[in-house]
Amino acid sequence: MKKTSIIKNIVIGIIFVLIIVTAILVFLKFFNLNKLHPSVKSTFSRVPFLKNNITSQQLSETEKNQKVFEEEKKRMEHEWIEINKQKQDLRTMESELVKKQTELEALEKQLEVEKEKLETQLNNIKELAQYYELMEARNAADILENMEDEFLIQLFRNMKKEVVSDILSNLDSKKAASITRRMSGI
Repeated sequence: MKKTSIIKNIVIGIIFVLIIVTAILVFLKFFNLNKLHPSVKSTFSRVPFLKNNITSQQLSETEKNQKVFEEEKKRMEHEWIEINKQKQDLRTMESELVKKQTELEALEKQLEVEKEKLETQLNNIKELAQYYELMEARNAADILENMEDEFLIQLFRNMKKEVVSDILSNLDSKKAASITRRMSGI
């Protein structure tokens, strides 16, 4: 009886161990070992046939993470290239703006010089107009007879109308007609 009882106990122990091993294998088959608590994972990784399962799952997770990391790295490198290109474009536009601003300032100075020159000419013409207004019409006509029409037109526009009509009447008729036509814009 003792022998049968010992054999029974051994068989029960073997069955119990087989049930536990089967339960563990089923658990490992259907569950992701990487999601286990680190202490449990560490214990399972010591078991030779489980170590490969854990390592392959870890490798696939690592490969996924590595792939995601590489894609993100490429995306960021592309963005940096775009940012650097935009920075270069901005620098180019800024230098062009500075160049245009310099050109505009030079033109502004040139216009200011021209404006002063024209104002001086206008003041000179007004002053000359006053001199000719004080002369006798015949003497003024004799002097102005040899002047260019454009100059005479500018001069006459700055004189009193009565004086201009007296001078025109003393000029050569062709010259007077030409000046009159040009003053009217015809």
